[in-house]
Amino acid sequence: MTIEFDFKPIIKELDVLKKVKLPTAARRSLYETGRYLREFHRREMAATFRDPVPLTLSSPRYRVDPQRLTLTMSISTDGILGQTPADYLAPVFRIPGSNRGTVITTRFARQLARAGQITPGTHLVPQPGAALAQIRRGRLSPAMYARAQAALKANIYAGNFRPKNGERWFANDRNNDARKYLEPGIYRAQGRRISRIWAALDAPPSVGRRYDWIDSTLEEAQDQIESRLHRYL
Repeated sequence: MTIEFDFKPIIKELDVLKKVKLPTAARRSLYETGRYLREFHRREMAATFRDPVPLTLSSPRYRVDPQRLTLTMSISTDGILGQTPADYLAPVFRIPGSNRGTVITTRFARQLARAGQITPGTHLVPQPGAALAQIRRGRLSPAMYARAQAALKANIYAGNFRPKNGERWFANDRNNDARKYLEPGIYRAQGRRISRIWAALDAPPSVGRRYDWIDSTLEEAQDQIESRLHRYL
């Protein structure tokens, strides 16, 4: 999203000295506004989302074109294709005419599908409250993902699976007639204990579009740029 500020109406009202100072003042205002908006969205995301990960909070980016005098705000596309902050935040950003967005299918689910453990298109929902789950800051720990991938041979880079205390992993796909008594998902077992670590849904769920990315950016940018520009002139 590009935010362009039109300086022409202001130029007409300036004297010669201020017209000379305008380009420098405009560039300074845009850079400062970009930094402000980055921090503004970090605070808003922290207040809107439940325990957001650092990757989310660091996702707002800005870029200033000092020649064209434009400020561009964006969400980071760094990371794995299809799993970047821009990808997983898009469903919750407010857009006209849409109240809900579809959650992305994770790379983890796609890996298990390629390994033949679950049906392609299945969406996996973490269950941090499961008895045998290992959690970190209220979420499944990265170790859980790595162990499931290794045990189910879904990632050649996950290494060999070494069971701990009789640990076992298995996937119960919705098309598995042998385990119809269990809900679809990815399970971890130790002895007689068994836990569904990820629930499996037939399709990705939808979520409410509750983050005001576009309108709040435009409103804050206009206020910040105008006030800073008048201050420097």
